[in-house]
Amino acid sequence: MHFQPPTTTTSATTTTNNNNTCRITFSTPFILLTTIIFSLLLILSLSFSSPTPPPPHPHPSLFPTFHNYPNDQNTPSIAYLISGSSKDSSRILRLLFSIYHPRNQYLIHLDRKATPRERDDLARAVQSVPVFKAAQNVNVVGKADFRSKKLKPIVVDPGLYLAEESEVYYATQKRELPDAYRLFTGSSSAILSRKFTEFCILGSDNLPRTLLMYLSNSPSSESVYFPTILCNSRKFNATTINHNMQYASFNSRSQARRLNSSDFNDLVMSGAAFASPFKADDPVLDKIDHELLHRNRDEPVPGGWCLGDTETNKCSVWGDAEIIRPGSGAKRLEKHFLELFTNGSYLSDQCQYEKSSSR
Repeated sequence: MHFQPPTTTTSATTTTNNNNTCRITFSTPFILLTTIIFSLLLILSLSFSSPTPPPPHPHPSLFPTFHNYPNDQNTPSIAYLISGSSKDSSRILRLLFSIYHPRNQYLIHLDRKATPRERDDLARAVQSVPVFKAAQNVNVVGKADFRSKKLKPIVVDPGLYLAEESEVYYATQKRELPDAYRLFTGSSSAILSRKFTEFCILGSDNLPRTLLMYLSNSPSSESVYFPTILCNSRKFNATTINHNMQYASFNSRSQARRLNSSDFNDLVMSGAAFASPFKADDPVLDKIDHELLHRNRDEPVPGGWCLGDTETNKCSVWGDAEIIRPGSGAKRLEKHFLELFTNGSYLSDQCQYEKSSSR
């Protein structure tokens, strides 16, 4: 059974949905991490303490057996956190279309450098896409809660100490490294399991909450928080894979350089699920859309749920989102996973610790 998409309206509201595991895509400083975790705690506590009206059902053409969703384990669901700053809305939307599937969940955040109008325009743009509105799985954070910052040892809220406006005030003191646990670093782009995320939010272990306090004045601590919890937990430290499934190319100074069309073949053959960084609207992005994703501009990647008759309008008719038709990219990704796991070398890369003498 399938249906034509419903007509859409131009009005939109900015909503918040923080109850999902995250795929972090852009740089996401710690205060956002704190906001998400405590928001999840609040949502979960309210769900147990007081009855709430059930959310509206997504469109029946996408989920004909809605009573089993999202508890149906036959098809996986991924939750993404996509964060950006001022003038990033078009890039965020392009990324959203490229990774979209009706079963997934997407939380979009613009930091304080973005204006309220940018945030509202982004919310309206999301609501104007019929399938986003029908699946009810894309939400825009309504209130910014941080400015993007560069890494420094300790930062202090300037409102507490400075008369003039300043984005960040850097303290001269350096604190002691913790003795109860070891600090680990990793990629700011992480893929986390639902069980691990629930452990961070609901678990009886104190480390997730203790580490939140320790990192409360540390920008860019998203590259420290999750690796530290993973590697200090006996339950999860043997499950880590020291790879973010992201393709990057580095210059002579070991800095990731912007990718372009000359990197296309290497990117494809790597089998990576993601790649970065790119210059906005670089021609290689059009090449990826056309040759790899088979995606038209301002449209999602066609999947098994797209039943349209023409190449230019495949997703104008929707079918069951449970139908998955893996393409050649899935085969490359499978090969990449097998290369990671076959020889067991990934085990030696788990939770490597380098002791620092600096205190």
